[in-house]
Parts: sequence; C-alpha cells; structure tokens
Amino acid sequence: MTWSFFNTRDGKLSVRPLETLPEEEAAPWTDRAPPGGLGVTGSLGREDRLGWVDLPLTASRELPEYVRLRDELLAEGFERLVVVAIGGSALAPRAVVSGLPRGRGLAVDFLDSLAPEAVLDTLRPDRQRQTIFLVASKSGTTVETRALEAVIHGTLRDAGALPGRQFLAVTDPGTPLHRWADRAGYRARFAGKVDVGGRFSALSAFGLSPAALAGCELGEELSGVRRVREALDAGGLAEPAFRLGAVLARLRAEGRWQAHLTAAPGWEGVLPWLEQLFAESTGKRGTGILPVVCEWPHPERLADTSLVIHLGPAEDGDRERLEAGAAAGVPAIHCPPDPSGRLAFLFRWQIAVAVAAFRLGMDPYDQPDVEDAKTATRRLAASPESAPQPPDVSDSDVREFLTEGAAGGLVVNAFGHRTRMSEGLVHALQRQLAARFRVTPAIGFGSGLLHSLGQIEKGGPPDLAVLMLTWDPGPDVLIPPSPELPSALAGLGIGEFARLQAAADYSELKRRGRRVLWLDAALPGLGGLAELTTRLITLSA
Repeated sequence: MTWSFFNTRDGKLSVRPLETLPEEEAAPWTDRAPPGGLGVTGSLGREDRLGWVDLPLTASRELPEYVRLRDELLAEGFERLVVVAIGGSALAPRAVVSGLPRGRGLAVDFLDSLAPEAVLDTLRPDRQRQTIFLVASKSGTTVETRALEAVIHGTLRDAGALPGRQFLAVTDPGTPLHRWADRAGYRARFAGKVDVGGRFSALSAFGLSPAALAGCELGEELSGVRRVREALDAGGLAEPAFRLGAVLARLRAEGRWQAHLTAAPGWEGVLPWLEQLFAESTGKRGTGILPVVCEWPHPERLADTSLVIHLGPAEDGDRERLEAGAAAGVPAIHCPPDPSGRLAFLFRWQIAVAVAAFRLGMDPYDQPDVEDAKTATRRLAASPESAPQPPDVSDSDVREFLTEGAAGGLVVNAFGHRTRMSEGLVHALQRQLAARFRVTPAIGFGSGLLHSLGQIEKGGPPDLAVLMLTWDPGPDVLIPPSPELPSALAGLGIGEFARLQAAADYSELKRRGRRVLWLDAALPGLGGLAELTTRLITLSA
C-alpha cells in the first residue's frame, strides 16, 4: 500500500511514498512497549483507552451473533434499521457502512440530529412497524440520544406497538442504557469496551453491529485488518500510518494546521468520522489540527496554514490537482484505498491521528471542552428563561467579524437539519468565503457538531473564530417524561432543546473569550438558512 506525500523540495515538486520519507521528515515510532507497537499512545489520564489497538484481533468473535440477529429480523419482516446515536456512536458506523459491499440485510438510516424534521421523517406511520431502532451510547447517558429514544419509544407505544421488541442497544456494560434495555425488554444488547473511546470505536460493536445488520460483507474485511494489526507486532515500523502521524505533527509545528479533507466518490462517508477524529483528538491545550471537509480547494485560495488530504482513488484529474497544489506551496497527502480493506483504512487513520496527537504533546482520548458544553446545556435546560438570545448584529459587524476571522481559522456552526439542500447552501457560503478571504471554514451541522468540531472550537488555537447560524425549525416534537432523562427536559420540544444547546455553546465560547458571532434568521425552516447564507454571501462579495 502506498500513501503519498506531495510537497516542494528545493523549489521542485516532490511526490514520495510515506514509507520512504527520511527520518528528519517523519521520525519512526520506536516505543515498542504496548501491543501493536503504538508506544505511549495509551491515555495520559487515569483511564486506559488503548483497547482499540487489539480490536482487529478480537472483532470477528461477535460477528456470528450479529448475523444471527440479522437473519431473525429479516425473517420477521423487518426492512429498516435506524441507528439512533450522536457523535462517534453515529459517525463510526456511518463510516463503516458507507463504503462496504452489501448483501442481504436491512436498509439503514441514521437519526443523529435533534431537528424535528428528521424525527418526524424517521417516525412516519407507514414505516414504523418495519423498523428496528438501534440506540447507541457509550456512556449510556448521552442526553440527545436518550431524548430521541424516549420520543421513539412513546410514539411506538401510542401506536399500539410493543416498543421493546423493536429496540436494540449498544453501550458499555453496566451503563444506565444497559440497565434500561433489560428492564424495557429490548430485543438485544451489545456491549462496547470500556477501554475504547467513541471516535476509536469503528471496529467495536458500535461500528460492526449496524454494518452486519445492514448486510455488509465483513468476513474478508476483518481478516484484512487483522493482518495489518499482526504486522505491527512483527516489527512494522515502516507502517505508513506511523509516518503519516509524524508528518501531520511536523506540518502542524510548521504552522500547517487547517487540513482540507476531500474524498473520491464513495468515500464521502468517512469524512465526518475523520473530522471528529482530528477535532477531538488534537483540538485542545490551545493547539490542534482543524479538519475542513470541502470540495477540491483552489490553491490560490489557500492560506499558508493549509494542507490537503485526499481519501480514496485519485480520479479525473485528482492527481493533477494534488500536484498543482503542492507546486503552489500547499503540501498534500493522498490516501488511496487500502488493499487490506476499508476497515484497515480506518484502523490506520486511528493510528495516524493518535501518533500525531502524542507528538504534539496531548492525550488523543479525552475531550475536556465537550464536557463543559454539556454542563452548560444541562444548566440552561433547568432554567430555559436564562438562556442568552441572539444579539442584534449590523452588516458592519458581520464584515468586521469575517475580516478578522480570516486572519485565523473559521468554523460555521449551522444548528439545524442536515439535508442535501441545507448542505448545498452552507457549502456555497464556504466557497464564497474561500474566494473572498482565503479561508475555507469548517462546517458543523446540528447538535452533532458539539461532539466533534465543538472540542477544537473551545480548546484549540486561540485565533479560531466561530460563526453560529440558527433558525426556527418549524413544528416541534415534544420530549415525553422518562425516568431515563433529566426532569427538566420533560415537555420541551426536541427543537427547543437543540436551541438551548446552541445558546449554551454560545455562552461557553464567550466565557472562554473566543471570537464568536451569532446570527439568527427571521424565516423558519430552510428559508431561514437561505436568508442567513444569502446575507453572508452578499456581504462578503
């Protein structure tokens, strides 16, 4: 396998396999103590988070149970699986399912948003009885996931169904969700591993159980990633993931901290997972690598803080674009498909980001600033009347913010439903800002962004600016009372709760002295987002 590094050396274009880079450019990882040769990539904190290293050796053990359940569900007439999760518990299975060949299995959707439109679409009456809901939360207390679970449970019960038999749970042993699934009669519970964090969980039950139920062909995939893992114990210091981690850390030390992530067709599903992997693993202690999921960037629109990472095959001029960018002074990394399979590809990226984080002097497995945002949300949910409101913002305020934000990095937080249309609107804004200011903003959607870009926004580089966009989602969906939820949430709408999360995030960013601008639309729904993006595009023209 060849992962390639594109840059300029002595004024000339250079394209080299990562494995062949000299030690002064990518020093090998030589600490051999823990399994897999990953050295001190165990947690710096009290908790052991190195369990993901051995998942390739053990993951296949649960596969027969997943397949048995899939066949049982299909025999009973179920047609659809909805993964109810947020953060890594949704992004990891999406990354796995999106790129694997699929045979006989359930259609799969993801409910990873507090947008009322998403909830209402998921719970359409004509689809309810054919749907299995897989609730995934590592801690078993993730409030967004548990609120969505309560809404679904209540809807099925009101429709006369026995909701327990339409639910599965994936969570760590002994969590509140684990206990609730037993009391509520859930059809099955799958256990996560206490020593595996959410964004490193692709090879655990969180990633593999949805993939197996969806009919993904996992046998050869698991054999391939096992071979990669065994090669590490055999002395695989030339492993490209080690070298990639070293290159990423070196580029960051040189000021290249905005990683533009692009993907070939069929590889787009990996990008949100990789975005979280970068943002939460490296974005703390005042530093980090900002992941910017985008279309192919124009080299002349990139600042000297940028690098480009392309996933999947280089097709239809992709290699020429990588070469042109590198020749213009923007280093690039190309990661083609792994001959050992998609799971091996994800495993190697986990290695690379963990190594990069440790070379930058941080623990890749914690997310301290995400926890602070959760605390702020709980506080506002208990007293919604104390939530801050969007300030009045003049056009000159917006122009000043965008100009100042362009001097550093920029993130756009769109607190609403992620659809093809809403993504199109925000990515049009992304292109306009890149053309006008030579800064391509990272884009976060919905409550899930708090579990991803939210970490680097608060704990990352101090000159990172945040542009918040909110709009009324329209008709809301009430959260029913549940012994599994904080009492303050009972009677709130799902959309109202998401609005409180946005307000809490704004408060937390302001408390930390971050540069943040909050724009709120007058129009509801997609029209509100169009209103905001049109205003911003006009002002930046």
